[in-house]
Amino acid sequence: MLIMLVAVMLSVVAAAGNLLVCQTRARAAADLAALSAAAALRDGADDPCGVASAVASAFAREFNGSGTGSGDAAARLDSCAVDDEDVQTTVSVATQVPFAPHVARSSRAGPVACE
Repeated sequence: MLIMLVAVMLSVVAAAGNLLVCQTRARAAADLAALSAAAALRDGADDPCGVASAVASAFAREFNGSGTGSGDAAARLDSCAVDDEDVQTTVSVATQVPFAPHVARSSRAGPVACE
């Protein structure tokens, strides 16, 4: 009985650790995609959301080869919205937890008014 309890506790700790790592990865990918899209918008690009998608795909490729990805895309751009000079992105990251297969995080980037 004690061995089974220890096994369950270790499983819970491993799942929580994986979720924390994936949330951090999703936040980093969303920040990077939003900053890249905002820079592309500032530079006059026609499709800043295309830039954000390319950055999120590159982020996914980087983590798939390192053994930390979960087999499918490690990060994917779920949404991208341009609001005046700001860009808001949402990126989801696959986890290895059965009851939470993906975690998503959003980020917003754009110029700040100088006073």
